[in-house]
Amino acid sequence: MDWKALCADVAQWAEAHREEFIEDVSAVCRIPSISRNTPDVINAPFGPACRQMLDKALEMSAAYGFETRNYDNFCGSAVYGNNPDNDSIGIVAHMDVVTEDMCKLASNAGGWTHPPFDPVLSEDGKYLFARGTADNKSCGIMALYAMRYLKEHDIKLKNNVMLVFGMNEEIGMRDMPEFLKREKPSKIFLVPDAKYPVCISESGNTRYGLESARLDGSNLVDLWSGISNDDWCDPTISVPSNEAWAVLSGVSLAVAQQATRFYDHTRVETTEDGSVKIIVEKDEKTTATARLCQVLAKCGLVKDPKTMEVLNWLNWYTSDTTGAHMGIACDDGPSAPLSVRFNYLRMAEKKIVLYTSVLWPPLADKEKIITRLEETLAASPMEICRHRRLDGFYIDPKDPRVEKLARIAKDVLGREDIPYLTEGGTYAQSLPNAIPYGATVPDRVRLFGMVKGGAHQADEYCDIPNLLINMQIYVRALIELDEMYSK
Repeated sequence: MDWKALCADVAQWAEAHREEFIEDVSAVCRIPSISRNTPDVINAPFGPACRQMLDKALEMSAAYGFETRNYDNFCGSAVYGNNPDNDSIGIVAHMDVVTEDMCKLASNAGGWTHPPFDPVLSEDGKYLFARGTADNKSCGIMALYAMRYLKEHDIKLKNNVMLVFGMNEEIGMRDMPEFLKREKPSKIFLVPDAKYPVCISESGNTRYGLESARLDGSNLVDLWSGISNDDWCDPTISVPSNEAWAVLSGVSLAVAQQATRFYDHTRVETTEDGSVKIIVEKDEKTTATARLCQVLAKCGLVKDPKTMEVLNWLNWYTSDTTGAHMGIACDDGPSAPLSVRFNYLRMAEKKIVLYTSVLWPPLADKEKIITRLEETLAASPMEICRHRRLDGFYIDPKDPRVEKLARIAKDVLGREDIPYLTEGGTYAQSLPNAIPYGATVPDRVRLFGMVKGGAHQADEYCDIPNLLINMQIYVRALIELDEMYSK
């Protein structure tokens, strides 16, 4: 096939459909599809907004002439082709989003200047602002348009093309196991939730919610550290905050100031009811959560023995981010060494609550790590109240699929990039034979630097010209992968 001529034709078709594409991306971004884990709700296992999102995605797909499949409202798909064995090349995009305010406090970048669920197009027509435009709704619509091109140009493949609309990626990926119970897996899944040329590794991770027993006799009244996706939705998804604080009763301002005078980046205030509030700031080496745990464990202002048992353990646990103190430190490549994170700390119903995560290299002995970690947690004064785990993803950079996909990206984008590794997690960890592929083009313009405009940030936006280029990459990739998987 003349790939240069094909890409030129896709480019012309994509430009002709630019306005329609923007309208479709805007339509799905108007739906505030923040995923909620409500498995007891049969018609909306991830909440009514995600059900609305699923219905819209399938309605849009059907309007373009594709067969649609609804997997008991956990997720759905659009299918092009009539392979008699239901063999397919898959694409998986998630249509759920984080909350509109995610990371606002963490980045100190302020809130939205554009309505988060009312898409706004820049005057030059290059950027569309709304929650979900970058992560990941525009990529799902881009893939739908790649399928439209194949269908409208009567390009018949031996395998079906199956575009899966996920609804729970942001808070656990509980949709994909349900999908696999109900659908034949594709021979390969492309996941347009990364960047080009190809992502070959994602760190494994396990996240725990820990809580103490009730501390009824404690003068520790409240705790706060860390920003979560949604406190009642899934606090295991959280980011560090610049500050952390604790409220203590029965302590005077003067005593609290004296007790904390040797701690840097620490100040004390009086609350309206006469309690004292100890506020710590992160520094270059230590998170705000770890610094607060240290101050509370060492300052002598907390008198209750049960509370002190918890605080002493938290001080120990948060003192090391390498895992060496638990005997789980490792650097087994190819990605970053194991790291322990502890962003989210709260007081809830007189219990201390910590959400923590451990990320490990995808080739590490994960069962050994989990066993030792859970032995540590079992010996602590806290109980596990929530848990989720993703085992990581790795594919050899010399794998023929990686080499093919990287070559396609190089040819279309006109630049040489090497496959890369990331700590992040995508549906590649929840599906067999899945590879993160695009849709972010390297050296994407950052209108606000790194603090705004990206995935999970305020003023999130997508690049319309780059998404149109993506259609060229995905059309060609689907054709070449079909040839590879038809031999």
